[in-house]
Amino acid sequence: MNNHHFAHRNRSATPSRQRLLDRYKQYLQSAELKSLAGDRVGAENDYQHAEHFFRSAAQQKDADRL
Repeated sequence: MNNHHFAHRNRSATPSRQRLLDRYKQYLQSAELKSLAGDRVGAENDYQHAEHFFRSAAQQKDADRL
């Protein structure tokens, strides 16, 4: 097993809200760059991924309230 597997194993089963928001921002930035480069399909794919992480962060926030 390489170091990546050990690092992944030590993470909690539920990603933190901040980590989800970081991924959201990464995908948004990637989508914007692809859009500027004229890659509409790639940009749309990244926007969809960004939306997934945004919704996951919102769901995590709701779960933390309970």
